[in-house]
Amino acid sequence: MVLCKQDLNDKADSLDVYITTPRFNPSNEEYVAVSNGLEQSQVINGINKTTHFKHRYAIPAYLIAIAVTNYEVYSHTVDNSGNPFDIVNYVYPENLSSAQASTPITVDIMNLYSNLFEEYPFANEKYGHAQFGWGGGMEHTTVSFMGSFGRDLIAHELAHQWFGDKITCGSWKDIWLNEGFATYLSGLTIENLDGGTSFKSWKAQLISSITSIPNGTVYLTDTDTTNVNRIFSSRLTYNKGAMVLHMLRKKIGDNNFFQGIKNYLSNVNYAYSYAKTEDFIPIMEAASGENLTAFFNNWLYKEGYPSYTIEWNQPSVNQVHIQISQTQSDPSVSYFEAPVPLRLIGALGETLDITLNNTVNQEDFFNSVNFTVASIQFDPEADLISKNNTVTLANNKSEIENNFLLYPNPAQDNFTITKPDNIEVDQIKIFNIFGQLLYQTQWTQKINVASFSSGVLFVQLDTSQGVINKSVLKN
Repeated sequence: MVLCKQDLNDKADSLDVYITTPRFNPSNEEYVAVSNGLEQSQVINGINKTTHFKHRYAIPAYLIAIAVTNYEVYSHTVDNSGNPFDIVNYVYPENLSSAQASTPITVDIMNLYSNLFEEYPFANEKYGHAQFGWGGGMEHTTVSFMGSFGRDLIAHELAHQWFGDKITCGSWKDIWLNEGFATYLSGLTIENLDGGTSFKSWKAQLISSITSIPNGTVYLTDTDTTNVNRIFSSRLTYNKGAMVLHMLRKKIGDNNFFQGIKNYLSNVNYAYSYAKTEDFIPIMEAASGENLTAFFNNWLYKEGYPSYTIEWNQPSVNQVHIQISQTQSDPSVSYFEAPVPLRLIGALGETLDITLNNTVNQEDFFNSVNFTVASIQFDPEADLISKNNTVTLANNKSEIENNFLLYPNPAQDNFTITKPDNIEVDQIKIFNIFGQLLYQTQWTQKINVASFSSGVLFVQLDTSQGVINKSVLKN
């Protein structure tokens, strides 16, 4: 008997399961029982058999399970740095060959997760798979029940042993802490076992799912928690939850991200217990040294996704100017602040990946580049939840730029700058064609260039309406 509330916040501290069945089924095949924890004994009593399993880790009631049928049983061993444990597979006889071909990858995935995060949380007992007749899988502690043995399902259910089983979501509003994590770890399996191209395709599929509808939050409302389909929404809880984790990783960097997750898993307040989103966020802030309030408010608690417009030009041979604008699919977010990844592609095939920390609309960026830019690719590795993005070469000067005049042009000794009265100029910089700063001054209408070498001069004006770039030929 399990003495607990059927509630997310009450784990049983240990478990003993005794399963009594006939020894054989009507076809005279032996019945095999499976449950959480380690098998302790099988006691024969006439035509019956009692199998005893012992589990000595805290476990929520919804993760307790038993199954009995004419299973075939085989194992894989995980070395676990010299402290080995078994992965025990219970499969239908008719599926034995195919299962034996599919389940060995579990060892590789177990090793991957252990290296990225920490040792398997139940290494003193076992991990295993028990085949059952439903679709999908269920992450019962130490033994996942499996409807099939595809690698993605193996990776997802194994991930739950850390995220969902060791640390369980503290409320249904926080279900993404279970399912978003497990989904992302299945993506990390692709990244580490298959490589970047496959990982990019996986992320792109998630983004397509997430943006197929313009609204919806990862974090559930009170009303959402009464709707099972909403709780387990593949689009929001699984896919968007996973991509929010990936975007957090890109925002704070791999070292901070994985250290933060390790700190979360080892925190004595949550390990083998429960955690809520409000517990997770400060752990990641401490690991990164960043205030992540705006990030989680926009991507986790509010709805929708951004659409970006990227306008660019190359005002000088060693500089590219990029302006980022954004619209939102749902009015709950005024602006999605996010690192925006771009790939600059040169006329001779050169490439340069840059990430721009975009926080406001129509934000201007100036980046150094050592080649002629032919095009710019938005989010080349599918790292950002977004849709309907455009990249435009700004061939024509803006109306504001046209109102700035430099004369005479060509200039011999001096040139004069005229500007609109309503625009302030804070600073003027002059560069040569190699990007070297030749001259810098506060606003002045007349510039003396008599001492400069002949050639094209690039004039950068820092104004109250943004940066204006002009050029003048020095004779």
